[in-house]
Amino acid sequence: MDGGHWKTIEEAYRGGSRYLQNRGVDTPRFVSELLLRNALGCDRTRLFMRFGEPMPPEAARKFSHWLELRSAGFPVQYLLGEQEFYGRSFHVNPAVLIPRPETETLVETVLRESRRFGEKTPLTAVDVGTGSGAIAVTLAAEKPLWRICAVDRSADALGVARKNGVQHGVDDRVQWMQGDWLEPISKCGLRADLVVSNPPYIPSGVIDGLDAEVREHEPRMALDGGIDGLDPFRHLIRQLPDVLNLPGLIALEVGDGQSGEVAAMLRKLPESDVFIVPDLAGRPRVVGARIGFPR
Repeated sequence: MDGGHWKTIEEAYRGGSRYLQNRGVDTPRFVSELLLRNALGCDRTRLFMRFGEPMPPEAARKFSHWLELRSAGFPVQYLLGEQEFYGRSFHVNPAVLIPRPETETLVETVLRESRRFGEKTPLTAVDVGTGSGAIAVTLAAEKPLWRICAVDRSADALGVARKNGVQHGVDDRVQWMQGDWLEPISKCGLRADLVVSNPPYIPSGVIDGLDAEVREHEPRMALDGGIDGLDPFRHLIRQLPDVLNLPGLIALEVGDGQSGEVAAMLRKLPESDVFIVPDLAGRPRVVGARIGFPR
């Protein structure tokens, strides 16, 4: 897209909105404003105050390029390189899944359930499949006394996660580990009080039917949960006794229609007290178990 014909910032905003609308992009005015603000490096108030100013050529080139990519389905979060989660900004790129608001329910569940150990008890928590590190970094920031271990099989994802740990001042309290599921934890002889995971849980056959924005741009490894979407849960729950202290807690994010089967897996663990937590939309989103706690 050639943005050289925009004389003012207002023309760029309106032209960008029309361009996105004509290509079927959702909320075109909002997206145009967001991309334009970032191209200019200003906040919303300053953007509208500058509407009458000439459109800077370098910002016009960047804005035009972003409009083309967005109209082709490239996620806004990857274009801007960030996504907010639990009140903090996180670096993201195509090596990691974009953090979703629903996952905040998982974090809130862990923070609430951890009170069973005592408010000021130093705990060890493991985040499996850390991706961008949103869960691990958030837990470290919210709980300064905790030790966090974050595991991912992707070296590129761990690079993004570590960057987020540094940005939020918690990198020295997070141990980043590459490997599958809980294997790096057990191989190191580590024990955890809490295990948390937002694993891949989309059935393999469903992925090709997802929105192109997800299907074509987010990492398949972070989406594909096997034939029925439940393989990651089987791996995690099978390995759990090797790493979990008693009493201990596990909390897992699940997809639609999966809560019953995951709960049944957890009930097979000795001394397990299984619970299900809905997200803000009322859908079962977190399945967890308190293991070895007095009832």
